[in-house]
Amino acid sequence: MRALILTGLLGFATLSGCTFPGVYKLNVQQGNIVTQDMLAELKPGMTDRQVIYLMGNPVARNPFSEQEWEYLYTLEKRDEIVKRYHVTLHFDAQGLYSHYTGSVPDDEFSEDDQSKDIPEEEKPASLLPSE
Repeated sequence: MRALILTGLLGFATLSGCTFPGVYKLNVQQGNIVTQDMLAELKPGMTDRQVIYLMGNPVARNPFSEQEWEYLYTLEKRDEIVKRYHVTLHFDAQGLYSHYTGSVPDDEFSEDDQSKDIPEEEKPASLLPSE
């Protein structure tokens, strides 16, 4: 009898970790948000502090070379990757910005866009249309 109860509890615990249909999944943004306007403001000869002020700290710096900074971004909507980009900033031997490689998508994603994906019954009162 104990073995049956333990088996049932173990099975329940195992299934409770599974994803069931109808469960709401959040949109997940990871990395640095980089816009075309930010890239347009970068000028050759800028110091690393000026670049950080403009772009923010990079997600990853090459531990073997301080001449490349990586700006990565991923947007995941309900387990589907919707947007991903990778921009690398390059610096010269003196530590001054020289150029970037990579690009960002043209369309922008805002916080307001995320609220459109929330089911009506789960929306807070502030997002519901006023009557």
